[in-house]
Amino acid sequence: MSVGETAPVDDQTRETGKLLKRVPGRARPQKEALREFEKAVAELRQRYQPVFWPLFVPEPKDMFRWRVQLECGCTREVYTHGEDKYPDDRSYLDLITRCRLPSGEYWCTTDHGRTQKPYRDIVEWVDRKVTEFPADPEEPEYDWMDAEDWAKIRKPEPHSSAFWRVKLACGHYAQVCTDVDWKPENGPRLVSEERIEEIRRDFEESWAAEGHTGWPHEGPERDHIRKMIDLRWPRPEPERDCFTCTHVRRITGYQRIGWLVSKTSPAPAPSPNIDRKKIAARLAAAEAEVQRLRKQLDNPDDA
Repeated sequence: MSVGETAPVDDQTRETGKLLKRVPGRARPQKEALREFEKAVAELRQRYQPVFWPLFVPEPKDMFRWRVQLECGCTREVYTHGEDKYPDDRSYLDLITRCRLPSGEYWCTTDHGRTQKPYRDIVEWVDRKVTEFPADPEEPEYDWMDAEDWAKIRKPEPHSSAFWRVKLACGHYAQVCTDVDWKPENGPRLVSEERIEEIRRDFEESWAAEGHTGWPHEGPERDHIRKMIDLRWPRPEPERDCFTCTHVRRITGYQRIGWLVSKTSPAPAPSPNIDRKKIAARLAAAEAEVQRLRKQLDNPDDA
């Protein structure tokens, strides 16, 4: 369940409500759902100043509950602002990058087993943050790296790196590290033809070695390395492995549960106490006045 973590989908031409169906399982008790929602709302109020609460902190009375089914078969409970807003009308948060997922996708927290991350083309360099680092230690930082390889990449002085938020072709976001002076318009840096042949030979010999068990195994990662070799080892790389793709699933159906806070009809206003004798006396006086006025109309000379 996500509170205050959805946003309207920009594409309004898409047919909505077409995934309404009966979803397996049963909804949680309303009190339990409300208790969890109010806990999440309290955390949001700690995060934002009161002036921003109307924008970022939802009111329980405005939220409608749904059960959604994902393509993996898992079911989840989500909320929308009103019963006429469908779950696939909203975009949900990526639990890792905190960016919006494409419409119709939802993060599945169920462990479905190890899945290799697919590589996706980078379609946009969104923004960056520069981070300062101290000098690297003299000894290798990683157990699997020998001293000779570490000496080649070690930075003996304090240094900086730029961390870019990039958008991938799948619609998800990832992070890419570059030199501080690099800009997207510069394009990637390539190694020489001689150097790329050395890199190709080293990898192919390693993979062909009898009993080879090292990284990477056959699959997306090794395919990616071969592709980068063919492109002359560009830095930064034009594609990135997408961790989000291994965890998000498409929404395949949803079913209404009801309002998070029950909508009750207002009680009818109590009838006022009626003094029948006073009303009867006022009615008799009014009727007498009507009779007097009629006589005046019939006999104007007697007026």
